[in-house]
Amino acid sequence: MKAIAVLRHPGDCVETAPRMQLIADSAMVAAGRPLFLPDFAPSWRARIGLAFRISRLGKDIAPRFVGRYVDAFCLCMQLMPEGAAGDEAWGGLFDNCMALGTWRPVPDGEAIGIKMEDSVCDVGLGDIAVEQAVAAVSRYATLKTGDVIVAAFLPWVVGVKAGDDLRVDVDEEPALSVRVR
Repeated sequence: MKAIAVLRHPGDCVETAPRMQLIADSAMVAAGRPLFLPDFAPSWRARIGLAFRISRLGKDIAPRFVGRYVDAFCLCMQLMPEGAAGDEAWGGLFDNCMALGTWRPVPDGEAIGIKMEDSVCDVGLGDIAVEQAVAAVSRYATLKTGDVIVAAFLPWVVGVKAGDDLRVDVDEEPALSVRVR
């Protein structure tokens, strides 16, 4: 299983050759498991993304057929180092850097209400552009059952430190709960 993040925010267009980040399978942590901060950076921040699970093998998938290849979505939280040499280059290439929330069915065209502490936003599936994001990734890599595509990251970036307990809700239900150690 691999994860590929399309580096964009909801509402941004998905380019023909989008900026992407490959996230190692050892970086992904299942729902309810803690994230451990590595010691190679003095401080850390996290961003929240909308991840979609691939349900069947596919290559060069046309946007109109993406619904046949995606069976669920969840929120994810990716750790990003601050103050380390080449901190942007680390991306998803270190263990235990991305927490996945609870998988849930993909809504039919409705907006998703996302809340983290005092930050709230409503994101429509059209803003996420999951069809275009999955199609763009599948142009370059064969997608396999269980792969995860992060179609967009919310514009929120939060500082994190050991001992933090972070919670993000979708439509007023817990969707992502992360303990930082």
